[in-house]
Amino acid sequence: MPTFDFITGSAVAGTGSTFSINFTDTSSGSPVNFTLSTSGNSGVLNAQFSVVNQISITDTVAGGAFVLALNPTQALNNIGPTGMGSVTLNLGTYVSGTWNVTLVHETNTALNLVTTVSAGAAGAAISVPTTENYSEVRFTATGAGSNAITIDSVTAAITCYLEGTGIATPAGRVAVETLQPGDEILTADGGTTTVRWLGIQPIDTSTATPAKANPICFATGSIAPNVPSRDLFVSPDHAMEIDGILYNATALVNGRSIYQVAQMPMDGFTYYHIDTGAHELVLAEDAASETYLDAVGRDAFINGHEQADAPIIPEMSVPRIVASRMVPQDVVRALSDRADALGLTAGRKVA
Repeated sequence: MPTFDFITGSAVAGTGSTFSINFTDTSSGSPVNFTLSTSGNSGVLNAQFSVVNQISITDTVAGGAFVLALNPTQALNNIGPTGMGSVTLNLGTYVSGTWNVTLVHETNTALNLVTTVSAGAAGAAISVPTTENYSEVRFTATGAGSNAITIDSVTAAITCYLEGTGIATPAGRVAVETLQPGDEILTADGGTTTVRWLGIQPIDTSTATPAKANPICFATGSIAPNVPSRDLFVSPDHAMEIDGILYNATALVNGRSIYQVAQMPMDGFTYYHIDTGAHELVLAEDAASETYLDAVGRDAFINGHEQADAPIIPEMSVPRIVASRMVPQDVVRALSDRADALGLTAGRKVA
C-alpha cells in the first residue's frame, strides 16, 4: 500500500510547463518520482509542490487540467491497489471553486474514474473503490474564476484482516474466515456486537505489488504486554487503536516489532473484513482493531453483491493517523521500547 506523502522539496510550474518531483513511498521508504504538468492548459496557471508538505494548484480558466503522473520508468508504475481496494486523495485544508479529479487508467480510458471536489471537501479523504490500476491523477477546474486545491497525499489502500486472524467472541477466539452473519463478537470496550457480513478479498500474489498488498505484522506484544497476544497480520491500510487514536498499520512500521511481510505464498492469500453495521473496535489477537468502513466500497470484495444496498457506515469520531510522519513521538518511543523489551533488532524483512 503506497502512500505518496508530499514531504520534501519545492518547485513551481507555470503555464504549459512540466517538472519532476521526488516523493517518498512511506510504505517502503523508497523514493518515487512523479511529474506535475500543466501542458495543454492555456489558462493562467500555477502549480506548486511546496515546503508546507502539500501540492497546491490554482487555475482561473474552466477546462484547464493539471496532471500528477507517476513516471513510467519506476518499478512501481501505477497508483492503484493492484488488487481490490481503493485510491484515496487526502485533501489539504484549502479548496475553492469546483474540480473534477480524474483517476486516469493506465491502459483503458473507459475505466477512468471522476470525482467532483468542491470547497466543502477541504481536509477530507476522498476514497474511490476500485479493482484497477492508474497512472496519473488529473485535476480539472469546472468553472472560470478562482479555483484552488491542495493535496496532502495519495494513497492506494486495501483494509482487511489476513485469513487465520483470531477474533475474540463470547465463546473464545475464532479464525476470522469462520465468522458468519449473526455471530456475536467482543468489542474492545468489553461489550458485544454482531457480524452482519464478512467481506472476502483474495490477493493474487503473482500480480500484486508486495508493498501495496502484503500484510503488516504486529509481533506478539508489540503494542503492549501481550497485545497482540499472537502475531497479528493486517492489510497495510487497516487501522489499529492506541490510546484513543486510530493508526493505519503502515504508519506504525518500525522494521522491528512492526513490519511488512516480504513474501507471501505464491498461490495467493485472502483478506477478510468484518461488517457489524457500525465502524467500531473489536479484538483481533486481543488488540483493538477497526471493523469495516465504507472508505473501501463493497465492490472491492468478491462477495460485495451480498451487501450492495447496505447503508453507508459512518466513521467513528476519533482521530486517524495515516502516515508515519504524523505519529506522535511518544508513541514512536513507546513502540520502540516494546521492541527493545522483546529483544527484536532492526532489519526485519519488508516488502
